[in-house]
Amino acid sequence: MKNYKIKFLMVVVLSFFISGLFAQDTTSFKTYIESGMAKYKAKDYSGAITDFDNAINKKSDVTSNMAIAYYHRATCKRLTKDFTGALADYDNAIKNKNDNADYFVGRAVTKNELKDTTGAIADYTTAISIKPTDESSFFERAKLKMMGKNYKGAIEDFKSAIDLKADYYEAYNLRGKANLYMKDTTAALADYSKAIELKSDYVQAYNNRASLKYFQKDYDGAKADFTKLIELKPDEGSAYYFRGRTDIKLMINAQKAADVAKAKDLNTDACNDFNKAKDLKYAKADDMITKYCKDQVPK
Repeated sequence: MKNYKIKFLMVVVLSFFISGLFAQDTTSFKTYIESGMAKYKAKDYSGAITDFDNAINKKSDVTSNMAIAYYHRATCKRLTKDFTGALADYDNAIKNKNDNADYFVGRAVTKNELKDTTGAIADYTTAISIKPTDESSFFERAKLKMMGKNYKGAIEDFKSAIDLKADYYEAYNLRGKANLYMKDTTAALADYSKAIELKSDYVQAYNNRASLKYFQKDYDGAKADFTKLIELKPDEGSAYYFRGRTDIKLMINAQKAADVAKAKDLNTDACNDFNKAKDLKYAKADDMITKYCKDQVPK
């Protein structure tokens, strides 16, 4: 009887051990994905990666589901700057489903981070072929073309982006820069102006247009834009510096016209701006103060 009880206890213990050892994970692939997405939205990228790891290890017989898991894990890795890991996951996502534009866009962004501009452009091109109505892919491809000094190609892509999104002020601004590189100052000025029309507080566009007007010798127009720039960014030392330089150009014109009073006022305004630029630590201001402001007392 004693031996029977011992054997019975041993069987019970062993059964518990075996059942624990071979216990099945009842968490589903879908649950891991949903948990990972919730953590992603909460910006818990490390936690999200762990959940997507579990989903991928769990596996799904549906290839598009596996593509989703790899894609989201890739995005989390990219956001945590694991670009090599992200690239491998985007590759796997595309292997499982090669007709999703988002997967190619994600890989393009990652390739750009890895300095593979050619590969990034190729992926944006594929994304555009899959989803030709996505203005952002044209816009991003245009920026990469600009980096490679393919300004004509960039202008074409910015146009496509604008055709798809009429109020795409960033595209107008950057197309203006591309047009300027192509020495089409008329088109550049028009693009900067359109960008400002669409976004009245667009600092970059004001700066670009002011600089262009300055080099076109439209000093009154440049001054107006630099003034607006200062209103928008009062702590930007370069804006005061360049408005001061614009006033110096206007001062010289006034001197040529023998308008002594106007020239004096412009000199004073310029020196006030140079001194403000100096206060804001803009390094080039000292040279202009030395050259034009010896007799000026800052206001």
